[in-house]
Parts: sequence; C-alpha cells; structure tokens
Amino acid sequence: MTAGIEKNVDEMNYFELLAWLGIGSSHPGGFPATKHNLENLQVSKDDYVLDAGCGSGLTACYLAKTAGCKIMGIDINPQMIEKARQRAEQENLSELLEFQVADVYDLTFPGNSFDLAMAESLTVFLDKVKVYKQFYRVLKPGGRLADLEMALVKELPPEIEEQMHQCFGPGTNPLSFQAWVDALQEAGFEYTGILNPQYLKPGSQLIIQELKQDWLLVKDLAEKVIEQPGLLGRLQKNAGFMRKNYGYFGFGMICGRKPLETRLNFLNRLRQMLNR
Repeated sequence: MTAGIEKNVDEMNYFELLAWLGIGSSHPGGFPATKHNLENLQVSKDDYVLDAGCGSGLTACYLAKTAGCKIMGIDINPQMIEKARQRAEQENLSELLEFQVADVYDLTFPGNSFDLAMAESLTVFLDKVKVYKQFYRVLKPGGRLADLEMALVKELPPEIEEQMHQCFGPGTNPLSFQAWVDALQEAGFEYTGILNPQYLKPGSQLIIQELKQDWLLVKDLAEKVIEQPGLLGRLQKNAGFMRKNYGYFGFGMICGRKPLETRLNFLNRLRQMLNR
C-alpha cells in the first residue's frame, strides 16, 4: 500500500480520497471554470494571493504562470502540500510559490497580509462564517475574497441529502446562492458579485474529470487501482450520485471585498451604536 496510507479506500473520507489520488481541482466546473474565473478576477503581478485548500497546486501554478504574482498555498493534508511543491518545482515556479500545511480555521499569518484570498470547493465542507472570518483577518483593507463553491438551486429531499453525506462526508453543506452571500456579509465582507453562476450539467463527474486532465495524477493511477481494488467502485459511487442528482446543484464564485479603513471604521461605529 502507498506510503502513509493505511486505510482501505472504502474507509477514506472524501478529503483523504482526494489526497491519496493527488486531486487538487475536484470542484464544480473543473479546471475550465478555474481558468475562466481567474481571467475575470484580473489578478495583478503585484498581488499577494492566498490559495486556501490548494490541493496539488494546479490552480496556484496556473495563476503564477499567467499573472506572475506570488502565491501562498495552504492545505491541511501534508500529501497535498508535497505534491504541490513537486508540481511547482517541475514547472519552474518555485520562486513565486510557497506551500504550507495549515488549518483554514486557524490561519497563522499576520493580519492584513494578502491582496486576494481564494478557495475552490473547500468552504462547502466547513463552517462558512468561521472560515470567512479567517480570510477577512488576513486580507488587507480592500482585499478580495473569491470562493468557487457548489450551491443548491432547490431544496434537497432528506434521502438525497443522506446519500450526499455518504459520498462526500457528513459535513457537506452546500447553500443557496443567497445563503452564501449572507455568510460572506456576516463575516464582514462587502458582497461584490457571483462570477460565472450556472447549473450543474449532466455528466458532471468531478473526480473522474480531473483524473483525465491532470498529468500528475494519471501516471500512478494504474498502480493505485492494483493496490486498492475498491477504488473504481468508490469513484463510480461518487460519480453516480452526481449523475442522478445534478439538477439540485449549481455553482459559482462568490466574491467579496474587505472594506477600506475609512468605511471599515464607519461600519464598526455603526455596529457599536446599534448594539447599545
């Protein structure tokens, strides 16, 4: 069995499965959505970017190549960080990229450090407001948040919600687009829009799509299938859920901005007055 992995594939949670496969772009819309969104974000070479839940570094490396900016990539899984560093080195991007193991609930960076914080299919599994408050703290005044996440376009029946939890973990909690915006604003951000909102399409098989597109994953997939015969069945289970239930889901990049100091001070004074 691969070094560091002692569980059977059927016992792994969704994040462990992604880490073992080395997938870092398993989000709605896949890497094409990532590229489209990054073009619209118009990242400058002078921006310092936090890529939270960076996975194997696919998005960070692409952004470094296209924008020439410096990026800090973080992930809670050491396997992902190792793969991200490998990717950056092989693509000659190490001068622009740094990767660290970190918990998004407890970021250790100083306040007002970053110009842009971005995430992809991360917050859907976590406490939204708690994560957004961490992003808010480490962003500079006027800094931007861009979070590509799955959204509910209609209410999930209890039995389908249970199936979703079985496939992706009990913490999986996609919100309506309005509820995503509410969480963003509760953390202190000004809402600036949703980039590229759309319905999930038939055939949206997130993990399988990424396995086909990323060279870093394909090279050792055959060995993993031999080591873990249950892998194909697990992949088919996840893909089957999305194939049957795609009509309940959409996705988009939820965007916000940390207020500038003058506006931030005004909002703080207003909150104090209202709380008296």
